[in-house]
Amino acid sequence: MHITLLLAEYSSLTSSALALEVLDAANRFATPATPPFTLTLASLDGRPVANALGRAMAVDVALDAVQHTDLVLIPGFLFSLREALPAFGHYRDWLRRQHAQGAVIASMCTATFMLAEAGLLDGIEVTTHWAFADLLRRRYPEARVDERRILCEDGRVISSGGATAAMDLLLHLIRRFASRELAQQCSRYLLVDNVRNEQSVYISWSLPRGHGDEAIERVQGWMEAHFAEPCGIDELAARFGFGERNFKRRFKEATGHTPLAYLQALRLEKAKELLETTRLTFEVITSRVGYEDSNSFRRLFCQRVGISPAAFRKRFQRMPQAPDTGAR
Repeated sequence: MHITLLLAEYSSLTSSALALEVLDAANRFATPATPPFTLTLASLDGRPVANALGRAMAVDVALDAVQHTDLVLIPGFLFSLREALPAFGHYRDWLRRQHAQGAVIASMCTATFMLAEAGLLDGIEVTTHWAFADLLRRRYPEARVDERRILCEDGRVISSGGATAAMDLLLHLIRRFASRELAQQCSRYLLVDNVRNEQSVYISWSLPRGHGDEAIERVQGWMEAHFAEPCGIDELAARFGFGERNFKRRFKEATGHTPLAYLQALRLEKAKELLETTRLTFEVITSRVGYEDSNSFRRLFCQRVGISPAAFRKRFQRMPQAPDTGAR
């Protein structure tokens, strides 16, 4: 199978090197001895490209020298997307031509934006790093973005989440285009788990500000300070002088969320913080974030975060200085 590793200006050095190392490992472990993958490194003009750290990365050929490939693999731009994005349109014609000829296109992290610029995501289910998912939605509303996923495969487009999801993507490609046994051998030898499914557990919700609606920003400020207090949406609208329907419409236009979804997100983030930093029982945490029924809040937590509160605490807890039982 022929793979083209597309290196662009500001590409992630880590993702690029990981692709080379893991695919080389797969070739070394393959039995019989015929390597399953042939890899070509290509840049737009065949010249070395500067990665996100400003270091030059050598390539083999220019993209136009690659007339046909089975798989295009594109490293991400986790900390350099802003600088890299303006040039993504230069890759459009080549990517569309390869896709039309039957190639699979796989993106690491925010390389999803390059696929979107090429017009390859119309109606396609994709994922990307959770911190850039809203930007992807706004710029390319035709894409079906699900940032909860570590991997998405829709047709001949494969996308992955954040930087460490590059390993999940590479193992998936080995399993998909070589064999499950080879992917498992690489996984064991490289001391990594099998392919994960969700990145929702890692998502840290950021408050949507800077939208320009000062009245809604005042509402947001109040909600962030009083999220644990009982308050219906109709009461909240009246508190700030809105009609209920107008308030819901205006809040959604400004923040991208309904008032109820915004309040739930605030409470979930606080619950995650308490699970990480205290030994409070989940029943106490439920009360502290403004819910009465711990069972219903547990179901909401599992649905939105992707794992149970107990599993979240086990994975992320930072031990507090002294036990905190909530008995005060």
